[in-house]
Parts: sequence; C-alpha cells; structure tokens
Amino acid sequence: METILVKAELRDKMGTKECRRMRQNSRVPAVIYGGKDANQALVVDKKEAFKLLGHTARLIDLVMPGKTEKVLVKELKYNAAEEVITHIDFARVAMDEFITVHTEIVLKGTPKGVKEGGVLEHTIKSLTIKCLPTAIPEKIEVDVSNLELNGLIRVKDLVLPKGVTTAVASDMAVAGVHLPKVEEVAPPTPAEGAPAEPEVITAKKPAEDAEGEAGAKPEVKAAAPKESKDKEHKK
Repeated sequence: METILVKAELRDKMGTKECRRMRQNSRVPAVIYGGKDANQALVVDKKEAFKLLGHTARLIDLVMPGKTEKVLVKELKYNAAEEVITHIDFARVAMDEFITVHTEIVLKGTPKGVKEGGVLEHTIKSLTIKCLPTAIPEKIEVDVSNLELNGLIRVKDLVLPKGVTTAVASDMAVAGVHLPKVEEVAPPTPAEGAPAEPEVITAKKPAEDAEGEAGAKPEVKAAAPKESKDKEHKK
C-alpha cells in the first residue's frame, strides 16, 4: 500500500496564544501519541497538512527530526468556511497489529432502476473495517449498474479486500433504488386563501324596558285637578 509522506517539526511552546500565532504563520499545531513512546507536540507546515485532506484513513510516514514513524490521522480539525486546518492528532501504529479505521465507499455505474425513473440513495458512505496497517484500502468501490428498482445492496454484498473485515451488521443497506416520494398536498384552509363563509347580519331587536315588554312606553296617569279656595268661601 502506498503511504503519504508528511514532514513535521517538534515544538515546545504550548497554549492557545501560541497555536493562534502558528496558524497566522501558515503552520498547523499537531500532536503524536500512542505506542510505547511519550506524547509529543508537533507543528506541520500548511502545505504538508493539506496532503491529508481526503486521505485520513491512509498510512502516513511522519518525518520528524532524527526519525520517521508510521502513523494514522486520528483527528483532523478543518474549518471549511475559512479553508484552514486548525489541528491534527497523529496516532502511532504497530505494523503487526490489527487496527480499526473508516474507509470510503464509492458507488460506480448507473443503476437500471434509475433508468426506469427511480432514485439512487447512498445510505452508508463510509465503512468501519479492521485490518493490518499495510492492508488499509484507500476506498471500497461498489458496482451498482445492475441495481434494479426497489433493489438494495447490503453490507454482506460488499467484496472486501483480502485481510479486511467489518463488524457492521451484514443486513445494513449500503445503497438502494426507489421511486421518488410524492408529497400529498393538503386542501387549503380559509386562512390559506379559501373564501370564508359570508357573515349574516340580522336586525337588532329593541331593548326590553324595565317592565319586560320590548319597546313599550310606561303609562302616565294625569292627576285630578284641585278645587280652588275661592269656591269654598262662596259656599
């Protein structure tokens, strides 16, 4: 298996401010750990670090002052918006010990089901595998040309390279072809534009009076006229 060669330098200055200063000078802070040796802080040139993008599962020859070590990228922090690698974790590997890594699954060909109006769905884009460091595949290619409508390719259907195994469930779907989903459109509600029922306005009833009869006026009785005092004197 072809390896990637990356150069690194040792560093003894730590801290957030120092890491920020390194990034401003196109240098990436890093660390190497694992195995029998102690952890070591490193710094990698920006151009060297960009060799790792898209190849984090590959075996790497990490060239440091006085020695070269076989490592894997355990973690690579990449700011896609600013196109900047902010930190790299390298893990030492023993060439005679099995390791667990993730490798990319690449689909090749145009399925028969797509030609019939179906849609290809790529469910699993990477696979967890176990193998010796020298047997790590760069990618796993899957031919989907014969995949028919409603057909599936599962993990058990994959042809893995010699010496490579996986603990992923064998019936897990890797890719499939299905008809495009048609979304049901609910009928519009009045609030969404349908005309609302017209409001019926009726004449108002006259208010009831205190006596209980609507609109009736109270009866007014005239008082009897009083006799004058002059008539009483004539009698």
